Amino acid sequence: MPSAHRRSLPLPVLLLLTLLCASTGSARVTSTGSAQVASTGSARVTSTGSAHVSIPRAEPVEALASNNLITHGGYAVTRDGRVLEAQALDTAFVPASTIKLVTCLAALETLGRDYRFATGFFLNEQTLFIRGSGDPTLTSEEVAAIAAELARRGLRQVDGIALDTSLFALNGKADGAEESANAYDTANGALAVNYNAVPLTVTDDGRVVSGEEETPLLPLMQEIGRRLEPGSHRVNPGAFLAGGTISPTLRYAGELFRAMLERAGIRVAGRITAARVPAGLQPFYSHSSKKTVEEMVRSCLHYSNNFLANQLFLAAGASSLGWPATWDKGRQSMRAYIAATWPQHRDSIVMAEGSGLSRRTRITPKAMLAVLDNFRPYAGLLKTRDGIPLKTGSLAGVHCYAGYLGAADAPDPFVILLNQPENTRDRLLARLRQVHAAER
Repeated sequence: MPSAHRRSLPLPVLLLLTLLCASTGSARVTSTGSAQVASTGSARVTSTGSAHVSIPRAEPVEALASNNLITHGGYAVTRDGRVLEAQALDTAFVPASTIKLVTCLAALETLGRDYRFATGFFLNEQTLFIRGSGDPTLTSEEVAAIAAELARRGLRQVDGIALDTSLFALNGKADGAEESANAYDTANGALAVNYNAVPLTVTDDGRVVSGEEETPLLPLMQEIGRRLEPGSHRVNPGAFLAGGTISPTLRYAGELFRAMLERAGIRVAGRITAARVPAGLQPFYSHSSKKTVEEMVRSCLHYSNNFLANQLFLAAGASSLGWPATWDKGRQSMRAYIAATWPQHRDSIVMAEGSGLSRRTRITPKAMLAVLDNFRPYAGLLKTRDGIPLKTGSLAGVHCYAGYLGAADAPDPFVILLNQPENTRDRLLARLRQVHAAER
């Protein structure tokens, strides 16, 4: 990447050292580092350059606490590299899914924008071995295309399907994930289909059907469906299936591949097992993911997909430190990336995993501004809300935004990190938009 992408955000002394008061009002600085200005005046702050910050009179910062906008949280809004208004810039908060900005930026720059995941297919005495490397986009459509390609290459019959997950060595789920039925709690792995979420519908008369046209009805859907109420569902298979010789997610992948192979005219006999590809066996076919990492990042940010984020987190770690992918390598790699990219914030960004599920993940508002500064070339990958490109972050008691205000060709970063029961981020964002628009 061009060196400009790695520059540090030129922040002022952040309202702490050179706060000057206009003659008609007064200003004071709280212990958390936030400027509070009387409603009858404005504050002028001289940074390391000649720029100044004008805080409008409409709703002074001191009103945020009295209006219950912020009981525990931090925020900042900038323009042209200057902080216009901020609170608790150096306090670390739980960021929830806004941390995906760090994960996605690391994936873009570590793996590369055009990187594609590979899935290998090997034949040994009519057993089809499938070796995954963590492709997070093996959807039903892509599995169907793979089956058609295998048939085109002359495959007519297999006597068993063996799934090789040796390129991942995970000791459990992502930190913060639970054993709930929610799709966002599903497990990561080397070989997964449909983001490891099972779509199914239970009819009013108790029948179980596939929840989407492109995915055939699989035996595990029928087994899961018997435990669900009527309606449409997309669930974590690990919450319903236990025991057996392979994990629920591998069973899901194996059953989907078997169904698609049969649809493509390939006869499948025998069992679905977990086994390594025999040493020295040459691939019958190597499949590259249809989507590039950049396209995956867009999907990850638009849909806040936790599974996808952690697949990128794990792959980036393995790319840096060697396969197999592990959670520890992902964390080590991320620490090294953060230290190299934002050395002044190396202790201000702590990541337990890549999706934001973990409450052990922390970041300060000041560090998030630096992340957004580096992410600026990729701002177009963000989803927009009311015309604002941003990433949301939500957990119980966590309400966050991180994104950009202003023109698309010169976006100004802003961040809101609230760790409090009240979700006032929209009201606070409206205020930040007002502050940003008032500074010309």
